[in-house]
Amino acid sequence: MIPTGFIEEMRLALGPEEAERLCRALEEEPTVAVRLNPAKLCDLPPELAGEPVEWHGMSRRLATRPSFTLMPQLHAGAFYVQDPSSMIIARVVSALVAELPGPVRMLDACAAPGGKTTAAIDVLPEGSLMISNEYDSRRASVLAENVQKWGSPHVVVTQGDTAGLGSLKEAFDIVLVDAPCSGEGMMRKDNAAREQWSPGLVRQCSELQREIVDNLWPSLRPGGYMIYATCTFNLEENERRVESIMEEYAARSIAVELPQEWGIGSSRVSGVHALRFMPHITRGEGLFMSVLRKSGKYEAEGKHKSSGKRHTKNKVTVPDCLRAWIDSTDDFEFRRNSEGEWIVFPSEHIQLLHKIESCTRVIHAGLPLAVEKGKDMIPSHALALSRILNREAFPSVELDERQALDYLRKEAVTLPAGIPRGYVLASYAGMPLGFMKNLGNRSNNLYPSFWRIRHL
Repeated sequence: MIPTGFIEEMRLALGPEEAERLCRALEEEPTVAVRLNPAKLCDLPPELAGEPVEWHGMSRRLATRPSFTLMPQLHAGAFYVQDPSSMIIARVVSALVAELPGPVRMLDACAAPGGKTTAAIDVLPEGSLMISNEYDSRRASVLAENVQKWGSPHVVVTQGDTAGLGSLKEAFDIVLVDAPCSGEGMMRKDNAAREQWSPGLVRQCSELQREIVDNLWPSLRPGGYMIYATCTFNLEENERRVESIMEEYAARSIAVELPQEWGIGSSRVSGVHALRFMPHITRGEGLFMSVLRKSGKYEAEGKHKSSGKRHTKNKVTVPDCLRAWIDSTDDFEFRRNSEGEWIVFPSEHIQLLHKIESCTRVIHAGLPLAVEKGKDMIPSHALALSRILNREAFPSVELDERQALDYLRKEAVTLPAGIPRGYVLASYAGMPLGFMKNLGNRSNNLYPSFWRIRHL
């Protein structure tokens, strides 16, 4: 049941007639859509057939919600289940990077489960870096999993308070604050959003949003952009919060021009530019998004150059097999930690990674490549899903649907005769799912235990 207090708030904000239309829309079935990975195009199940979302060409609106878990392509990172409204982030980021020449560094400060992060990755200029942070440790693990499935090596996933990243002065060109909110826009897909709503929660969220913005504003470069977003409708958490950023930091509200026929609403406060997704108007769940530009001149030339020479004391001898496992080594630096794990990370951003590691917890960086155990080099699961995997470096086996689901449940899969011993890349519909180790008389399933499908 929709809370009476919320209905009254919407009557005051929207007027009785529009508030009634909104409440009727919140009783309807939620929208269902998927966003495709442009780096992993493959044959998709017929259940994913549909028309693209108006503002995102690499997507499909679905008439019903299928069992996504039983689609191996999901686990391979070929698509991401995401509400149509949230897909607008790709359109907004595209508009901003057109004004910021060259590679950029973007921070998604409240990123779990990773929908907006992965959507933004696909439109960032080549050589850019995405830093995705989540405060909650459990949700941060889900974020890291989804980032690895998407396959980009130009990502860092962190877990911690935004104050840590905020200590990196003028480090980021774009900062996305998809702020924790009262969740009014989720009321038709999440009963908890209805049950927890109260005027007190709105005030509490508003204060938390202020704290997050205050933490992160110093980390934004002069002339850079902050994207402020919530999944709620009220003015206090939306336009009023944007007004406070404008007043406190002399920020400028930036308009993002979109076709009117898409049915995306605009700000309800003069002087504030915003996009408002309202379920009774737009084909998606509730969302508010506004762009602010930091005052000062944006310096493009040499903006991300590393200072000084590369660190020679950390130079390590890289095994030839590791270099052969990825398509490109020129733009990446190899690192080996004390546990014997090898990763590769974009060389241009290595100094920033060191700074991030000094101020917050890093749970994923670049591409985890392998773990060295004695004379054995065990390829990481992230390598199998990476966009820079050299697929010619490993023998491969194509699984049918039944075998693929068994593999994703971490059950034993019988390899066909003739497959060489050693590490084998298991694929479905041409998409790598992960590694197996062929021992001759049997094989070991190397799919991560904590990612496995537990119920069919």
